[in-house]
Amino acid sequence: MKVEKINGNYAMQRTPGRNKSPNFTGGVTSLADEITNSLPGKKALSRMKSLEWLKGELGGILITALGTGLVAPIFIGFNPFVKAPKNASEEQKKEVTNTKLYTAMRQPISAVLAILFQVGALKPIDKVLDKIFNDPEYAKNLSINVDQSALNNKSYLKTLAKAELKQKGIKKPSILEGFKEGFGKITKQRQNYDEMVKKAADAKAEEQIEQVSDIFRQTGRIKAGKRNISNKTVAELINKQIDDYINDAAKLKIDNNGLAFYSGRAQTLIENESRLREMFKDVPVEAIDKTTDAKELQKLYKQTDSILKGALAKEKDPAVQRILQEILDKPEDIRASRIARTLHRIDTIKDTCKGHFTPEDYLNAMTLRNSELDKTITKLKMNKISDPAKATTATITDTMNRLIENCQFKKSANLLKSILHDTNTFDSDEIKLTKKIYKDVTKLYKKFLENNYKAPNQIIKILIGVCITLPITCNALNWVYPRFMEIVFPNLAGVKKDGGDK
Repeated sequence: MKVEKINGNYAMQRTPGRNKSPNFTGGVTSLADEITNSLPGKKALSRMKSLEWLKGELGGILITALGTGLVAPIFIGFNPFVKAPKNASEEQKKEVTNTKLYTAMRQPISAVLAILFQVGALKPIDKVLDKIFNDPEYAKNLSINVDQSALNNKSYLKTLAKAELKQKGIKKPSILEGFKEGFGKITKQRQNYDEMVKKAADAKAEEQIEQVSDIFRQTGRIKAGKRNISNKTVAELINKQIDDYINDAAKLKIDNNGLAFYSGRAQTLIENESRLREMFKDVPVEAIDKTTDAKELQKLYKQTDSILKGALAKEKDPAVQRILQEILDKPEDIRASRIARTLHRIDTIKDTCKGHFTPEDYLNAMTLRNSELDKTITKLKMNKISDPAKATTATITDTMNRLIENCQFKKSANLLKSILHDTNTFDSDEIKLTKKIYKDVTKLYKKFLENNYKAPNQIIKILIGVCITLPITCNALNWVYPRFMEIVFPNLAGVKKDGGDK
């Protein structure tokens, strides 16, 4: 939900944030992203974010292998607790040292084999599991709470997207083609291909959500193939969605500290309206909005920065200085829009007070605003299904109808409209709102499936690892290791062969 935009109708925000809601992002920049962009070390954080893939199974295997291959040998090879007896000869001491080194060298070999076998097995296992849990022919035999045939997971959607592209004669160029075509060209082609796959997969995911939500709206049931999700589960999903809407509405409220701040800021804006408009008249807001050329944007950003710094240097009023500094503290790509919102807020404040601003009238308007939000929140709370276990299809349909009614505001309701009209949760258009709310619950159902899939996915992979991958890796290690040592470190291998590990 665009909290910044809503609160901006009444007062200048100190932090231009948006509501952190998992269901209604609508493609807008998240609060976390805006905070990250405002930090001095955002480049370092961006690099760290690029390593997020290490959180997955592949990352876990590689990190474990790294520890096994690089860290463990040090502690084994130089273990101070394993040493020759007190009266040992130099030959015995050397034998103990060589034995430790021989044992230590086993770890890097073990790490390499683990990567080869475990990483090599990971993709085929994932493909088989995706097939079982997403293909209707197999998924219909599973528990309905893990049946992803109606709403496929990301990896399966990408598999479908790649298959569709292959039918069109489009495939991902191999790295080897770089020797012939040039690595720069091939890298770009591979990136383009990945973008095409992602776009096709996202479109397929949206199409599936539309299909499931349409059936849900028409029948009051969420279906997986020919099976219906239990009414209890659907009721619990609806209740969770209502909780999300309640949180969205609650975040639009202004607390006591906010009321005092916004009243003071509104007075500053109104009293300095003409000066602020004069300061900002040459800021190229429209040019920045229309331009996509990187060099031109940088030029416009510098122009904006120069105007702001010049105005700040000349300004004597501390309250106005704070407004200018707040804008300068933002990333350069949002300063112009921040200026536009500031000027728009002046118009909104005047409109709220019907052209006759006083701090008292504005405070009363914000208090009334909170009161309207409280009413909306109360209605939503009353709409929750009290006992999901006893919910029927009729209960679900009635609840969804009331929820649509509670999230709809009339265009003639000026105050409520001014609060909610720019949010992604509430709307005046009943048809649009109905479709959106059913889709929101459907998205929660998809999240429900993803969470349920995690446990069986991990259990199956552990069983495969223990029963298949691990024995193969161990046998390969027992065969490869002595032969590798004999070739690369014959002295150490000879020590073991002659009298080490008997």
